[in-house]
Amino acid sequence: MKNNFLKFINPVLALLFLLTMVAMALYRFGPESLQGSESMGQLHAWAGTLFFLVALLHIYFNWGWIKLNILGIRKKGKN
Repeated sequence: MKNNFLKFINPVLALLFLLTMVAMALYRFGPESLQGSESMGQLHAWAGTLFFLVALLHIYFNWGWIKLNILGIRKKGKN
């Protein structure tokens, strides 16, 4: 179940990251009609918020791997 959910969450996380970056780039460096536009600013803000929430889910579902490989925490009784 967890792996199936991660197969969905990971691509969504990647797409939200790209959307956030593209919206920021268009807001700052895009055509004059989009530079500083309220719609690009709102798109960037919403995509960033969704990215943050999905990233929290990603961390939650990968917490076992993070504890073992990044933090070096092993279950008691196992060496």
